[in-house]
Amino acid sequence: MNRRIILHIDFNSYFASVEQQANPFLRGKPIAVAGKGKSSIDIATAHKSTRRYNLSHMQLERTVITTASREAKAIGVKTAMSSTEAKRLCPELIIVPGDPHKYSEITNRFLKILRRHSDAVQQFSADEAFLDLSSCKDYFGATIVAQIIRAEIKRECGIACTASIGIGPNKLIAKLASESIKPNGLTVVPPKDVSNFLLSRKLSDVCGIGPRIEARLNQIGISTMQSLRNTSLHKLIDEFKTSYGHFLYAAARGVGDDNVNDKAEDPKSIGHSYTYPHDLIYSREIKKNLLNLCDRVAWRMRRDNFIGTHLSIYARYAKFGSVGKSRQFSEPMHDGLDIYKNAWAIIDSIRDPNCGIRLLGVSVSGLVKTQMPKSLFIKQQKMSHALTALDKIQTRYGSGTWQRAATLGTVLKERTSGWAYDHEI
Repeated sequence: MNRRIILHIDFNSYFASVEQQANPFLRGKPIAVAGKGKSSIDIATAHKSTRRYNLSHMQLERTVITTASREAKAIGVKTAMSSTEAKRLCPELIIVPGDPHKYSEITNRFLKILRRHSDAVQQFSADEAFLDLSSCKDYFGATIVAQIIRAEIKRECGIACTASIGIGPNKLIAKLASESIKPNGLTVVPPKDVSNFLLSRKLSDVCGIGPRIEARLNQIGISTMQSLRNTSLHKLIDEFKTSYGHFLYAAARGVGDDNVNDKAEDPKSIGHSYTYPHDLIYSREIKKNLLNLCDRVAWRMRRDNFIGTHLSIYARYAKFGSVGKSRQFSEPMHDGLDIYKNAWAIIDSIRDPNCGIRLLGVSVSGLVKTQMPKSLFIKQQKMSHALTALDKIQTRYGSGTWQRAATLGTVLKERTSGWAYDHEI
């Protein structure tokens, strides 16, 4: 039987370490990267005043921490914590506005390094990936490759950029291994050690067991990996349905996917959401920003040759609560204006006009990959030709190159989290 050898690599405090690499003044200090946006702050002269490097109080109210440096984590600053809460916890915390262009440059360098050592590289997020190192024949050879990768990251990405590496027989074990020692760890789990290694981990360590699933497991008396392993497949399927029940049963035994596939699957939906720096109160303001979001979604659909028939709208209020609704349409959509008209009809029917909107989200699903449909009507044909020309401009110069006159004054700053960066999609 031909056993796979899978490596998982995960950057430590990715965005924060990239900022510390870019500016030596930040090294050794507690810093955090805020959710999105570019700074007008002069980074080159930031050492003259820490205050100049921090976001204003008003900006802080609307941001969350996407990454904290290891120095900030030691004080208790965590990802997804609000910036104001983080500053209360750590007054000396330096909060840096995210710079997606900078991070994508390092991500590209990181992936190029990995592809030198394996033909099978699967990007898992902006700062982590899997490699198939089965060609190394044994775990000693794979460990040597891991050390070479570390040295190349240090040389080509910078000394402040470190990564934790795990090596195992499948992606489940490799990822668990990479997360077992941080920062800058290297953990090797050959097949003979899988069982004991698994029993040393917590349920929440397993990728796929989040807080909700863990709570449900606890409710049926499962609180450790050993108790999960002792649970019958029938009981897990009864509680979690067939697919997820099988996943939990296999995970408890160290069985997982060992196929490293660098071909991305087609998306189930294409969407865009945005938290605004001020509450959207008036209908005119909501419409402008909604149209801008819809154009972003439509551009990505046309670029990848998708049309969609299912539209979902979500809004979060400034104070408390949120609203959302989905609708199915008989006519497929791919033009931002068509998506907007349907989206506004939905959101206007469910929103509370007395509550300001803090976040808007638009998502199109029911996607079908096809060449863009041609209309029989002259007006719509002209619009289609115009969109084709504008899409060519965006393909060459990047997303957001053009904007409708109706959306002037709206700004969607880039986010610094997740799979990809806005300027790349």
